Amino acid sequence: FIFNALNSIQDLILKEDTDASYDYIVMFAELVRNTLNYSNQDFISIDKELEFLKVYLQLEKLRFGEVFNYTIDFDEKEYLEVPSLMVQPFIENALVHGLMHKEGKKELHIVFSFKANMVQCIITDNGVGREKAAKIASRQGNHHESFALRALEKRLEIFKKQYSKNIGFVIEDLYEKETPKGTRVTLNMPFKKRL
Repeated sequence: FIFNALNSIQDLILKEDTDASYDYIVMFAELVRNTLNYSNQDFISIDKELEFLKVYLQLEKLRFGEVFNYTIDFDEKEYLEVPSLMVQPFIENALVHGLMHKEGKKELHIVFSFKANMVQCIITDNGVGREKAAKIASRQGNHHESFALRALEKRLEIFKKQYSKNIGFVIEDLYEKETPKGTRVTLNMPFKKRL
């Protein structure tokens, strides 16, 4: 995340886009501060998580421009706490692997919903799909496995033992008549209620 953000700032500076560079640096500083604060906490309020994701996506919108649109939906009224920093790596993967290489409109939709024993987050993009993304990464000589996803899998295994066997994530390729039309991640997380 930090590496990608710094690359984006560098691109804006090279393009001599001073105003956008300044905006990007301010948002980047806020994200780094919140990342450091939240990384020490197992759970944070859903409001803080949603605000963190909004700032992150505003930052990415500066990089992608007008072709990128996103939505975040959550209409639950109860005060919930969710695992900190669990959703952002999936969003980053959608952007870097799926949407970065897509021509035209880039869409990302994030929907949080409250289930009986968990909070579900569904992240859907209209990117190039995992197969094409893997081919592009291979051509570019990028063969590393995502550190963030490995760390999340370990964290989710711990939550699964503590809370529910339904905790975890599933990644699905989306097709329209055998043509890749994006990717959907369904993430099931534990939550805590504040009284």
